[in-house]
Amino acid sequence: MPLCKTAPQSDTPPPPAAMASIVLHAFLSTLPVYVFFAIGFYLRRKGALSPQNDAPIMQLAMDVGYPCLIFYNIMRYMVVDAAPGISSIGFSLQAVGCGFAELALGVAAAWAVAKLLRLRIGTGLRTFTLTAGVQNYAFFVIPIVDMLFSGPGDPTLGVLFIHNMGCEIFVWSLGVMLMCGGAKDLRLSTLLRGPLLAVAGSLLLAWSGLGAYVAQPPIMKAAEMVGAVATPICLILFGCSMYDLTRHFTWQPRMLVSGLAARLLLAPALILLLAWALPVDPLIKRIMVIQSAIPSAVIPVILAKRFGGIPTIGTQILLSTTLCSFLTLPLWLAVGNAWVAPLLPGP
Repeated sequence: MPLCKTAPQSDTPPPPAAMASIVLHAFLSTLPVYVFFAIGFYLRRKGALSPQNDAPIMQLAMDVGYPCLIFYNIMRYMVVDAAPGISSIGFSLQAVGCGFAELALGVAAAWAVAKLLRLRIGTGLRTFTLTAGVQNYAFFVIPIVDMLFSGPGDPTLGVLFIHNMGCEIFVWSLGVMLMCGGAKDLRLSTLLRGPLLAVAGSLLLAWSGLGAYVAQPPIMKAAEMVGAVATPICLILFGCSMYDLTRHFTWQPRMLVSGLAARLLLAPALILLLAWALPVDPLIKRIMVIQSAIPSAVIPVILAKRFGGIPTIGTQILLSTTLCSFLTLPLWLAVGNAWVAPLLPGP
């Protein structure tokens, strides 16, 4: 049974005034992300946050803050508030499966564009495919969800973390295999990362009934406070990285335009079509609509450096899609809101 009822989707396009209102609302919901980027860019440019400090700060955010954020939100909606249906195994498997399928579709779209470019292994095929195919499914999305669905008892943020388990599984299994050209470098320890373990552990606690004993006010408050640091820290550090990457950088227009086409045009259209067609809960469709419009992630660039890809190609796609998504993201959210699943209030 769906957790929320969507308004009937009409085949008639919304009037121009309504669409303009939706685009404006979507634009405002994405603005905090770029504010954090600008803060990081400014801090690095002024020398207030040096590169040697990035690793320990990122480790704090990813290994401590982010797992606490995941635990808090899953426990809140599956145990404390006990939103009907969200704690079922079937719902969780739907969300995880959609996250996995979403990235697989994005990577397939990027691979098709890469083949049109006649890229081959050794000339950027793997790096282009993974970077243009994988969106920044975690920290880019969290502030947008917070802005759009901040009402009391709204479980969308908790659903996001369950959905992202499918994304994590894809990246650290098939994504690694794609980048390194096979399963030879795939290790179980590569897959068993803090965020994935946090989702799996939280789901097991909720399903088993033990979550009621763990999700007590002192633990929940501590997890909420620690988890609150993860998103702003990671977005600020990404802004710092953008400053580092733009220095002494040579753009390749052909690669840049192709990356934009794959990540910000073809992939969103295909993912929205998938979300429209799948008979899944409206809450999951919400997440898929938002994820469809998100620019490239930094993880593929890291994998390219580690497994012999071409990081400069990934960096171009990462930077260009992040900058251009400032314009395209609200438009895709408006399209998804109008034809796939309601995200935004009416005009």
